Amino acid sequence: MTILLNAPNNGVFTAGSISFLESALTCISLVNKVTIPMNSKLFLKAKTDAKKVTVSKRIFVLGNLFTFPLAMYCAAKFYEILGYDVHYCRIEQFFHMELFSVQKGDTVIIFEEKNPHNKQLVKSLKKIDINVIHPNVPSEKLSQIIYCTFFSQLVTLFETKKKNKKECHFVTAKKICNISNQMIY
Repeated sequence: MTILLNAPNNGVFTAGSISFLESALTCISLVNKVTIPMNSKLFLKAKTDAKKVTVSKRIFVLGNLFTFPLAMYCAAKFYEILGYDVHYCRIEQFFHMELFSVQKGDTVIIFEEKNPHNKQLVKSLKKIDINVIHPNVPSEKLSQIIYCTFFSQLVTLFETKKKNKKECHFVTAKKICNISNQMIY
């Protein structure tokens, strides 16, 4: 199935958060009325939260029904920009599969609003020396999408600055980039 996006950037392909967010909002608007939370300070909240984060080179990003695509997006940013070993999955899948490959010092990012279930997960993971990042994700679904998109971009940006990287991994990994280009173009 193909969905034609009638958006101002239609026909322009970029990897930026604005294009990603615009495409996501356009898709959502096809099935539901979209009211963008204009007065919220989601970008500033995401920026403040992302600045506090320290990640390892091996990361697991967990999402739920609404935030799973954003967990995938966050992983993509870490792949492309830093070349980190990142895994994304639905939070309920994590308990059956990925949890068994987590090692001391790994990072788990949870894109789900806080509830008793994931609070227990955070507590249990910290007991075995896993770095857990569980930002205060907004409860309203559209705000979750916007917040997690910004957070994904910013946490990667700040990690890149900490590592003093001047170029994205996909630019410096020339052999890998060449394979990608051959397969895509």
